[in-house]
Amino acid sequence: MGFRLPLLAIFVLLNLIAYLALRRTVAAWVPAAGRRRKILGGVAVAVFLLNLPLLVFFIRPLGGGLDQIPTSLLRVGFYPAMAWLATLLAFLILAGPPMLAWGGIKALVVLYRRKKKPALSPLSAAPSVAPMVSRRNFLAGGAGMLIPGLYGAALYGVYGNLDEIEISDEVSIPVANLPASLEGLTVVQLSDIHVGPYIREKELQHAVSLVNGLHPDLVAITGDLIDRDLASLPVAVRGLAGIRSTLGVFTVLGNHDIYSDPYSFTSNHRGGVKIVQGLESIGIRTLRNEVEWLGSGQDRLALLGLDWLTSNSSSGNFYRYREAETRQQLRQMAAQAGEETPKLLLAHHPDTFSDAIPYKIDLTLSGHTHGGGQVVLGYVNGVPIGVATFRFKYLSGLYQENGCSLYVNRGLGYLGIPIRINCPPEISRFRLVRAGARVS
Repeated sequence: MGFRLPLLAIFVLLNLIAYLALRRTVAAWVPAAGRRRKILGGVAVAVFLLNLPLLVFFIRPLGGGLDQIPTSLLRVGFYPAMAWLATLLAFLILAGPPMLAWGGIKALVVLYRRKKKPALSPLSAAPSVAPMVSRRNFLAGGAGMLIPGLYGAALYGVYGNLDEIEISDEVSIPVANLPASLEGLTVVQLSDIHVGPYIREKELQHAVSLVNGLHPDLVAITGDLIDRDLASLPVAVRGLAGIRSTLGVFTVLGNHDIYSDPYSFTSNHRGGVKIVQGLESIGIRTLRNEVEWLGSGQDRLALLGLDWLTSNSSSGNFYRYREAETRQQLRQMAAQAGEETPKLLLAHHPDTFSDAIPYKIDLTLSGHTHGGGQVVLGYVNGVPIGVATFRFKYLSGLYQENGCSLYVNRGLGYLGIPIRINCPPEISRFRLVRAGARVS
């Protein structure tokens, strides 16, 4: 509960600021006191009702039951509250700095006037007259006017992406020493499915049907299959059971997989073991710092799978990237594969790419960033500007350095809030070509 108390305090403060901004807007636009009271009462009731479902974030047992609520009821009763939460965050980012600056300037002006202007005597003081809608009041209410627009955009982000999955254009990836027999091999990638309250069996089966329609040679799932609870594993297994490819389906674990399954262990691995067993029952192979060979003899490709390395039970920070351990595992797997063998790496965290380059790993497939945080305000030189922009070096799409390639998939599911704006869920696909071929 320790970290939830500060979050609850911030959450309450955001709601208070938003309500005061709405109140000021109503006061500026509605001069009639009686009508103003009715509208403010309606606003207060709406804010209260929108906040009720969000208690699941602060009362953990309530959150555990979300996946038991029928999807139709969830979309009607819970998704509007998620849009409100997204609105509060966006309002903080967009309106917070200007409001703080305006408050500071206004405080300085008031102090200056008090020093320079003598106080009026009671006889000389002019009676105050409330204006109807002055330009000053109109501008003062501008911050609150932003909230309905943000909420409308957030509602679109929730409901406009429910069934929208973007199949990316096929990207040609140059691979050094690629055998002629593997020329043109196709790979389809899924990532960050987050099976749980918002992604269930029906949604997963829809994604599987799209993957099967592409007839891939290889399917790669780059972590975070489960969102928060191991109880979602049977749903994930049933949803993925029909996935097909010529050379097999391979996956690695992500941080949320370890959150969901932290206690099952073997002599080699702590956490995630039950998830691995569930996937094995439907023929999906989980690579935990292992190398899998595709092809035979000299005509083969090494598929490397990096386990989520922040699963140390003594560490509370599952998001921290551990460079030393990552490099050690990459060095061992690359040595096993051989220097001249073409290599493809599955790694949940995209920062792995920087450590994979020295080992001449031709293609790294990652996820984890949700395309920049699921809400992307725009792009600057191809870089998505969103919640996660300053957190990760590699955010979304294709990166190439020193003859090596990285692709960061935007993911299928949701992190915390079921909302995507300018960042649709993605199935990415690739074609391996000999180095020197033109990259599309």
